[in-house]
Amino acid sequence: MDEATPPTPKMKRVYCNRCKLETNHVERGTHRRADSGEHGFWDETVYTLWTCAGCDDGTMETAWTMAGMEDGEKQIYDFSYAPTRAEEDLSQKVFRQLPKQLKLNYGEAVSAYNHRLHVLSAAGLRALIEGICQDKKIKGKNLEQRIDCLETILPKNIVQNLHGFRFMGNEALHDLGAPDSKDLRLAIEVSEDLLNFLYELDYKASRLPKKAKPQPQEASNTGSQPRAGAE
Repeated sequence: MDEATPPTPKMKRVYCNRCKLETNHVERGTHRRADSGEHGFWDETVYTLWTCAGCDDGTMETAWTMAGMEDGEKQIYDFSYAPTRAEEDLSQKVFRQLPKQLKLNYGEAVSAYNHRLHVLSAAGLRALIEGICQDKKIKGKNLEQRIDCLETILPKNIVQNLHGFRFMGNEALHDLGAPDSKDLRLAIEVSEDLLNFLYELDYKASRLPKKAKPQPQEASNTGSQPRAGAE
């Protein structure tokens, strides 16, 4: 008796955190849970385990829907993934010369951003700028004045843009307004440029190989010699 041909596994394109790009994923198993209530209400959750066809990394997909979530005859599902997809995450830069507290502030701001905690990330950026002012002995009654005084070590246009960080921090902390994700990402990238400018450039320049200066060559004696027999 011939063996039955196994069914072709289902495939789906999903962002793979290990491969760092969208890859084909193979379905390994599915579980459905459905609940119903009064007045025709119901909801359904579908759990699906996928593995990357490239690196074999696993991802749990949760698809949820309920009564009323339809588009014509098509049921609409809300998808989430565990571990959370890192497609929009920022990688922390390595700063070798950064003071410990500033490194902590920077890391927490990036980590909060990657966990979609935008209010905390904005507060972390504010703390980072305040920490830079303190480390560089920048004086001022408040953060606004201290940022203005950064013109002694930073270009004026950068200092003007730094005031945007101050307002973002105030809005996040006092007005409970979460900053836009794109604006926050840009602010983190600008802060990385600041840290590189203020703390890393001298260190990197010092690691460049120092070339020995060429030594001036002694002038050779090219004067004419008397010919034999000449008086």
